[in-house]
Amino acid sequence: MYYIAEEKDVKDTVVDFMRFCDFIETAKPFATQKGDLSVKACYEVNKLLRYPEQNAKDTARMHQYATVALWFIIAKQAGFIACFDAKGGKSICGTTDKYADFKTMNIFSQYLLIFHIWFCFVDPEAQYGERGFTSVLSDLMDGIFSQLAENGSNQWIKYEENKSGIYGRNMNPVQFMMGMYYKTACTLRDLNLIDFVESNKSIQYFNLPLIEQLKPKNFGVALSKACEQRKYVWFNAYAEKAYIGLNWFADKKDFEDEEELYEKTMEALKNGTTTFISPFLSCFPEKSVDMPAIYASIFEHENLNNDTRVFEFKVSLSKRCYRTIRCLPEHTFEDLHLAIQKAFEFDNDHLYSFYLDGKRHSSYEISAPYSERPPFTDEVRLGDERLTNRQRILYLFDYGDCWEFDIVLDVKNETDLKLKNPEIIKSVGESPEQYPDLDYEDDDDIVSSLDE
Repeated sequence: MYYIAEEKDVKDTVVDFMRFCDFIETAKPFATQKGDLSVKACYEVNKLLRYPEQNAKDTARMHQYATVALWFIIAKQAGFIACFDAKGGKSICGTTDKYADFKTMNIFSQYLLIFHIWFCFVDPEAQYGERGFTSVLSDLMDGIFSQLAENGSNQWIKYEENKSGIYGRNMNPVQFMMGMYYKTACTLRDLNLIDFVESNKSIQYFNLPLIEQLKPKNFGVALSKACEQRKYVWFNAYAEKAYIGLNWFADKKDFEDEEELYEKTMEALKNGTTTFISPFLSCFPEKSVDMPAIYASIFEHENLNNDTRVFEFKVSLSKRCYRTIRCLPEHTFEDLHLAIQKAFEFDNDHLYSFYLDGKRHSSYEISAPYSERPPFTDEVRLGDERLTNRQRILYLFDYGDCWEFDIVLDVKNETDLKLKNPEIIKSVGESPEQYPDLDYEDDDDIVSSLDE
């Protein structure tokens, strides 16, 4: 039988998260060009949290604060905070009406919404500031939940050093986290799933503490058992795309069982006989979770017919050469691609990709049709993605010549606007030639130009 959560099991997490959001609401701190919280704001809000970074410097960036980064990205993905234009071309962070709605929910609904957003919509690379980390967690996270569920809450797990330096199938996933991924343990601690004791030793290369011992809480064990029915790699939007199938912690039979569970789960979800949240409800008091309120908050724009957002993309090659393109949620990323090609007078004769985190070759890629890796731009509508105001996107066109377009999104609301196709509403600067005529007379001229 599952452990049934009490208010004390979720209170610390909810209070800490709201303390962070309330700081944003009151201070209205500046955001960086990347869209993170400013250095000054991180230093200030860190002191207010339950688990502050003890040796924080006032020059540290957001990803160096485990809890600050976690709460910021959850609040942003939930739509509770957003970036707004300020004077001097800068951006500030503030709260939205959705945060006001969140504060009216009961504490169990608040916790499950926070957990749902983290589990499904937080990109580990953005949270931890480490490239490639999404692929790591897509292999690791489910093993951690299984091990926590199996261990139970009655005994501590002590760290055992892996002297071989070889990490593979026989490695305990929780041990792996304790020895290599301190920030992941901090996330589980902030979600009130585990307790841990830090060692006075540091993780090699990362200058972060080793975890000497760790113990799941009763609530953590219950939630981990529910996670065994809702695999992280299946439901996290980023892990699913980054997963490369190297599960170090499972044997062949585990893979076969997991494949069968996956098929049954997806069929049940498709038929409407279960929901993502269903296994987690048994961890909470009966009728304590307001599922309609949670789904209304998370999937506010799921029905594109009722979506009143308007997306204005500022697509730039430089400060003096940019186009602003207006789109609606029902337009696809291919529609946006075609509009960019038209706006810059390109020939649309190469493959391309959109990187929704603004980072080239990241896991959050939407590829051109006929590319090797889905999802494809003609299948994904703009409204299908959790796009946010001031979000930076990279549009890479022509993998040979590598034309990189920097895109910044401005989200507006215009109820009656109808557009069959995206429209170009602003054009600044002349378009560059896609294939400039170098007009070389002979091979010596070509060599000379390369030398220059």
